[in-house]
Parts: sequence; C-alpha cells; structure tokens
Amino acid sequence: MSQTGALQVLAVYGSVGVIADALATLPWERWSTEDAAKRKKLPLTELLKKPYVEISRMDWLTQYAMSMCLRGNFYGDIVERDQDFNPSQIKPMAPDACSVRRNAQGFPEYRFNGKVVPTDRVFHIRNLSLAGSVAGLNPIQYLRLAINKARMQDEYAAAYLTNSANPEGVLEVEDELDPDETVALARSWNAAHQGVGRAHLPAVLTGGMKFNPISVNPKDSQFLESMQYSASAISGMIFRVPPHMIGIVDRSTSWGTGIEQQERGFVTNTLGRYIGAMDEAMTEAAPGGNYVRLNLDERLRGDKLQRYQAYALGTAGGWLCADDVLAAEDMPPLPDGQGQNYMVPINSELLAQALQSMKAEEEAATAEAARTTSGGADA
Repeated sequence: MSQTGALQVLAVYGSVGVIADALATLPWERWSTEDAAKRKKLPLTELLKKPYVEISRMDWLTQYAMSMCLRGNFYGDIVERDQDFNPSQIKPMAPDACSVRRNAQGFPEYRFNGKVVPTDRVFHIRNLSLAGSVAGLNPIQYLRLAINKARMQDEYAAAYLTNSANPEGVLEVEDELDPDETVALARSWNAAHQGVGRAHLPAVLTGGMKFNPISVNPKDSQFLESMQYSASAISGMIFRVPPHMIGIVDRSTSWGTGIEQQERGFVTNTLGRYIGAMDEAMTEAAPGGNYVRLNLDERLRGDKLQRYQAYALGTAGGWLCADDVLAAEDMPPLPDGQGQNYMVPINSELLAQALQSMKAEEEAATAEAARTTSGGADA
C-alpha cells in the first residue's frame, strides 16, 4: 500500500489532515530547564523558528505529521549545525527513501536514497514500534487490508455511478446471435442508457426482444452502511480521530459531551503521542539543559466565560496576579507594575501563621493575668 493509494481514501485523507493541521498550528516554546519551579522562558533558536529554510515551520510540522501517520517514521537530514554543534537545519526526508537496520556490529545503520549516512546526520522519530526494533511500525502497510477495502468500496461506488445502465437486467431475443451481433446489441444498449446523464431513460424494444430486470440496490445490500463502517474504523481505530472531526455526524460520539471535552480527548488520546515524541527529539537537539515543547494552551483553553471564571478563582486564591491574567489573554501588563500585586484571601491563612497567632494570644493573656494578680497583691 503506497502513500498515494492510502490518501485516495476519504477517511485516511481526512484523518491525517486533521492531525497534521492540529500539529502544524501549535507554537514552539523554549525553556531553560524542564523543572517548572526553576525554568525561565528563552527566545527561540533558529531551528525552532524555521527548521528548514526551503519550507515554512508549518509545512515542516505538516510533513512530520504526514510521515508519522502514513509510514510510522519521520526521518530528517541534519544539513547544518551552529557553532556549538547543535542542529540548526533539518531537512525532512521522504520516508520511502529512507531505511534503517542493524549492521554486523549491532548498531543502527541508516540509508538515505540508498546511500549510508552517518548516524549524527540523522534526525529520526518513531511512532509505534516493537521491542528491539529500530524503526516504527508502518500503519498503512500493517492495516492495508482495511484501507484497501475502503478504497475498493470507493472504486465500486464510482464505477456504479459511471457504468450504470438502468434499467438493469438481461436482454433476451428469440433468435440466435453471433458474437458480433451480441457485442453490437450490448453497445447499442449502453450507448442509449449508460452514464448518469442517460440513466433511467425509457427502453424501446423491437423484434421480439425482452428485457428481464435484475435489480441490486446498493442500500439493500448494505453497501452504504459498509462504507460508513470502513470510514469510522479508519478514523477511530487507526488514526484515533473523533468521527465528527472528519464529517461523520450521523451518530453520537463517546469523546465527550461538549466541544471542550471532545477537544481535550483528541489532544490527550490522539495528539499526545505525536507531540511527546517531537518534544523529546527537539529537546535533545536544543542546547544542553534546555527544554523544548509545543504549546497546547490555545487548543485546551475554554470559552471566555470559563476562562474568566478560572482567572477569578486564581486571583482570589492568591496564585495569579493581574499581569498573569493579561499575559494568558495575550494582552500587555498594567503600567508601573500595578498588575504584580497578589491578593490574599481574608478568610484563610497558613497553618503556621495561625498557630503562631494563637500562641501569641495565649502569651499575651498570660502576661495580662500576671499583671492583674500582681496589682491586686500590692493593693
């Protein structure tokens, strides 16, 4: 099964397109460390701004997603490095032009276009893989029967609409016809009735000819239901894309009751593998100690009411300030540092502070009682 053949199936093209679009629109972030308590945000490197000079960042991520979905592997050729020997340009390679196997010494050996390339030139990300394997599983090859079934159903539907010669049946004549006469009669019938534009035209029979109809309705043979099942199986079982995202809206979905829940399920169950693998690979390619990730905030953020309710809880609880909220909404901070003030809840305090206050009150009460007793004795 080739990539071109697989992409001719609607469910494959739609599912892969949804995943590729979702990944390509995510922005990269670079941090000083993975430790959330210590990290600081850093400017993007040239690799993160434009991974390969001939195409855009979105195109680069799209090609990554397409290779992972269709072939289970993304191969990149590190064609340029910076002064610290960190990759600065990675050329995406067609997965069918790349291969990897273990050599006689047991180490991975890569070939690009049939030529062995040094391992330090290879940027390789795997999708699902078996233990001990140096390459990811090829999904459209392993599942070629399911995809090919859907493709044959599409071809049958196209052939049915193109070649249908309604009314369908058998032409019966009283006399014997030689092969040439039989072919001529069939061609004459097709010329009058074949094709969408001439379908269902009335048939005029002469010379004792009879037409015996043979009707096979695609819907009666559950053909349409079979096509819908194939589309659902490809999108849901192979690519794990919610059916409503590729236009299958004739049934309920188990991905959540609201748009936000369905989106969160799509990010967690579908995009998580692609994003996690890319984050790890780009972190390894970044300067030592740096952490690189694709930012999912835009895909996971709720509607305006939900966001503002969350901001209100955060500011009231004291872990968000006004500038934090403005930054989350892509707005500039307040002038003169006014947005850096954190609120403290008036009905709560730290346990240590509460115990200290109670101890201080007890000591004050004891001292007051001692003074009162001393004053009475003197009198």
